[in-house]
Amino acid sequence: MEIAQDLTERINGVAARVKTLDGKVTLLDKRVERLEVKVDRLEVRVERLEVKVDRLEEKVDAGFEAVERRFEAVDRRFETMDRRFETMQKTQNDMMGILVDIQRRLSDPSACN
Repeated sequence: MEIAQDLTERINGVAARVKTLDGKVTLLDKRVERLEVKVDRLEVRVERLEVKVDRLEEKVDAGFEAVERRFEAVDRRFETMDRRFETMQKTQNDMMGILVDIQRRLSDPSACN
């Protein structure tokens, strides 16, 4: 009887411990479920952010391409201006030569013949 009583108490003790552990496992399961929900929400937010970052990168790339096209246009304009300036300098040098020649002829009347 005493052995049976002792075994019953031990079994009841083990059952109480198992019940306590089961309660703790249930609490942990609930916490894990809440964490999974939070992780899922975070994943959705990260996906949205990735989409926004991709769009932003596209806009930045388009902006850089537009700036690059503008710089190319400015470079072409400068090249055109440089050519015009060189032409203008040549024309001025030619005119200066003509004026010097006229001045020389005016200074030396014998050069006119």
